[in-house]
Amino acid sequence: MRIKGGDPSALRRRNLATMLSNVYEHGAQTVTELARSTGLSRPTCEEGVVELVAQGWAAETAPPDPTAARQPGRPAKRYEFNADAGRVLGVDVGAHKILTMVADLRGAVTAVRRTDVDPALPAKERLAAMGDAVTACLASEPSADHSPLLAAVIASPGIIDAEGRVVLSNPLPELTGLNLADELARILGPGRVDGPIRAENDMRLAALAEQWRGVAAGVPDLVYIHAGHRMGAAVLIDGKPYRGRRGAAGEIGTLGLLDWANSYRRLLSYVPDSTTGDATLRVFTDLREGNARAREFVDSFARDLATGVAVMSMTIDPTLVVVGGGISRAGDDIIEPVRQHLIDLCLFPPEVKASSLGDESVALGAVRNGLQQMEARLFGPIPSSP
Repeated sequence: MRIKGGDPSALRRRNLATMLSNVYEHGAQTVTELARSTGLSRPTCEEGVVELVAQGWAAETAPPDPTAARQPGRPAKRYEFNADAGRVLGVDVGAHKILTMVADLRGAVTAVRRTDVDPALPAKERLAAMGDAVTACLASEPSADHSPLLAAVIASPGIIDAEGRVVLSNPLPELTGLNLADELARILGPGRVDGPIRAENDMRLAALAEQWRGVAAGVPDLVYIHAGHRMGAAVLIDGKPYRGRRGAAGEIGTLGLLDWANSYRRLLSYVPDSTTGDATLRVFTDLREGNARAREFVDSFARDLATGVAVMSMTIDPTLVVVGGGISRAGDDIIEPVRQHLIDLCLFPPEVKASSLGDESVALGAVRNGLQQMEARLFGPIPSSP
């Protein structure tokens, strides 16, 4: 997926990419404004916008305020990036659900499909459920017949290598060894995606979503902590998910020294014989009513959580720590005790906030990653001729 030049020259295609990138980032512009902001000549911009409109990447748009006073004569045409030139697909394959989203090239979600699944579902059935969800989501998308998929990203728990293979997944062991990118490509069929198909760790994409549309909007460096039935972390540095050598960066939930998994079980034990999130709802409800036992359980969990946050924070020194997962629904009832424990644990305690995206964060992160893939291919360096 590239901008096509009207002639074979790399310079021509580079100029087109420069113009399109400018309206993508800064919004609709006239040819005069585009020439000024890009440094290209007016004739180059005049020819360029005509070509970009013909290719479908740009579209003519109405003046910003047609009722405002203006100079006599015909108003100058304005051109904007065409968000309907394509779509991106994001898929979250989790233990309890499969959530699929389609979005336009501005990130506006145009179709959603959610399927609840059994955590014990075998790999074959889970992939079949994923295929059904993807197919149904794409079929419900309004532009399914004429707007091509320019990127597709699938997310799942575990360590996933650069090729999309699940190296290890403790939450979903049946996926270990599978190449999720290949599985998604198989489901979509040959030629369905005019661009990359990628697979990535779910927490890493949840962190990306928080930076895109959550409480970490605009924050360059952050640590994302997933707290719930599964405990883990992810890191963003300079706005990019950090994978590490083997894709295992942030997998501190497996560190026995932290004992995170048992920490959550101990919180659940507030309600005897409970193994569900109902126990967490009860403990925080009782906490708000002043129950001393509930306060003790929450404080114990917050201390354990803060220990892991401190380990990550003193290593990365992030601008912000975002707590996601099921526990984030408790809001300040869990965030405040974590903050208090961090005062004793960290030289410079980080700011901590609860996620605002709920269980859509991973799918949204997959969409955002797909948009980044699109941006890199559309606006990136023009390959040299052989």
